[in-house]
Order: sequence, then structure tokens, then C-alpha cells
Amino acid sequence: MPILELEFEVFCSCGAGLCGNSQEGHSRHSQYITVEPCQNCLDQKYEEGVDHGYENYRKEMEEN
Repeated sequence: MPILELEFEVFCSCGAGLCGNSQEGHSRHSQYITVEPCQNCLDQKYEEGVDHGYENYRKEMEEN
């Protein structure tokens, strides 16, 4: 089986570098790379979820 070596950098869609958020590994038949989202995007999505929940609760209370 041929060996292929790659060097690359991983960036989030927001532009943040994800060097510490990616890991490489291998399974029985293949190699793989896993990439986690950056903390900035996780925080942003958390805030969006909190805001969404608050708005839904407020609408419910206004209807009752």
C-alpha cells in the first residue's frame, strides 16, 4: 500500500485556526481526520440557542 504524507492547515468557516481542534488517526482500513468547531462558533451558537429559547418563552407567556 502506498504511503501518502500531507501537510495542511485547518480553518473554521469563521476564519479561526483549528490546529488544536483536529486530530488524525487510523482505523483498520483507512486513515481519518476529525475536526471540532472552534470555541468562538460554539459560544455564538450557544447564545443563539439561549436567545431562541427566551423568545419562545416570551411568546408563550404573551399568548396566555
